[in-house]
Amino acid sequence: MPNLGDMMKQIQQAGEKMQDVQKQLEKIVAYGEAGGGMVKVSVSGKQKLLSLAIDPDIMDDREMVQDLVLAAANNALDESARLAQEEISKVTGGMMNPADMLKNLNIGQ
Repeated sequence: MPNLGDMMKQIQQAGEKMQDVQKQLEKIVAYGEAGGGMVKVSVSGKQKLLSLAIDPDIMDDREMVQDLVLAAANNALDESARLAQEEISKVTGGMMNPADMLKNLNIGQ
């Protein structure tokens, strides 16, 4: 039968690693673009939109701008999720599944 003290220690260590991951995700910035750079987006490792830049020359085509913004944002969010998985793997040393941990943090779903 497992030692209760050892189990509690492992739980505490896992909690500390989760806090480390949260801190690291705040530092990650991912970028996405669409339309050959006409629309550029940056997002945090916590999947929050940080910036949006639109080339003023395309502003007269509303539908195209909307499509490009969506594409750029999705590119940045995908990259953010990939970087977050890498960071989780580093912090946990492979002890935890990065995809499961991201779901627990409500990221990349």
